[in-house]
Amino acid sequence: HEFPWIASLSLNGTFYCGASLITRRHLLTAAHCLYGKRHTDITVGLGEHDRSLKDEVGAQKTLKLKRATMHEGFSLTKIQHDIGIIELMNAVEPTGPYVRTACLPKPGNATYSGMDGLVAGWGRQKENGPTSLVLRKVTLPLLSREECATGYGYCAKKILETNFCAGLPKGKKDACQGDSGGPLHLNNTGAVNHMELIGIVSWGRGCGRPNYPGVYTRVDKYISWIEKQIGNECTCSPPS
Repeated sequence: HEFPWIASLSLNGTFYCGASLITRRHLLTAAHCLYGKRHTDITVGLGEHDRSLKDEVGAQKTLKLKRATMHEGFSLTKIQHDIGIIELMNAVEPTGPYVRTACLPKPGNATYSGMDGLVAGWGRQKENGPTSLVLRKVTLPLLSREECATGYGYCAKKILETNFCAGLPKGKKDACQGDSGGPLHLNNTGAVNHMELIGIVSWGRGCGRPNYPGVYTRVDKYISWIEKQIGNECTCSPPS
């Protein structure tokens, strides 16, 4: 339970995306995980490690949604503003090491280039492979928007100011289908065991292909939007 804020999203009982608990009532995910879906068909799982276990200690498996909100500027064709907020029907209580909220970064334009990010999820174990029943993680070097737009195989205008990328030139390590909406973390403060949720798994060309790193939504660009959605609920802030 290294990431007690990570959540699984299921559509009519079938796992399909990730999310992160940011208040007792709200989760952050990718807008494309919500697009075209009724919130009443989605359930949230928290405190999970092995999705195959029915009675996993600390897990809360089928939490219902009150509403799901995509960013008003989201475009599926341009894959821009790929961020959404889920509000749970009932607030969850943090439970020891199993469930707690993720910490958000400060708003702004932090430089992540050259740092290592940590992605976690239950997504496919390889391109076109099966999803994982057990939560997996991978450490990836972070790339600025400029590095990703000009030094790799993507069309430059597809990588937006609200994106960064993560991956190796040779590929092999990457997020994959099913990891969408889940978190990319960074220990950006030097504080012991303090991880910030800086990215949301958004899109990529396949999984782990050479010259095509994964593309992420930058959370620090959306702090004011997130605050509007969550109202007076408390979030975990970075250490001052």
